[in-house]
Amino acid sequence: MSNKKFNPLYFLALIPIGMFGILGAIFESFRGEALSGFLWGIAIGFGIMVVSLIGIFGWEWLKKQMEKGKLFPYITLAVIASIIISTIFATSLGKPSCEEYDNSGEPYQSCTQYADDGYEATSDQKWAKFWGTLPVTIVITSLIATLVHHNIHKKGEK
Repeated sequence: MSNKKFNPLYFLALIPIGMFGILGAIFESFRGEALSGFLWGIAIGFGIMVVSLIGIFGWEWLKKQMEKGKLFPYITLAVIASIIISTIFATSLGKPSCEEYDNSGEPYQSCTQYADDGYEATSDQKWAKFWGTLPVTIVITSLIATLVHHNIHKKGEK
């Protein structure tokens, strides 16, 4: 058997999950579905905690690998950066800006003329933009990560 003692302070990690549950119950109580909102809130809070823990432990592991002089963490960060860049490119596709507003004195002005004739991209076009730019950004960011790694490793040998 293990000699590790259970720390009762670990129960404090349940507080944010409960808070998300209460918030969900409050928001859904207006529709008469407080229990459903509570359960969804708990699920969302648990998901956020799991993703946060994976991110924290993953970042610590990447820092340890970087200190050892490995190339893998640099490439991993490059792939994450390329996913973020491709997502930005895809989501910004087809967002027309307003050239002329309706100045009728109302507090909320409506746009009467959009740039690019009001072109809005479909979901398929945005996914195509994402998958079309992802390989290019992965190659570019990986090359930059490799150059940074070699530059840092070269300085460490001197």
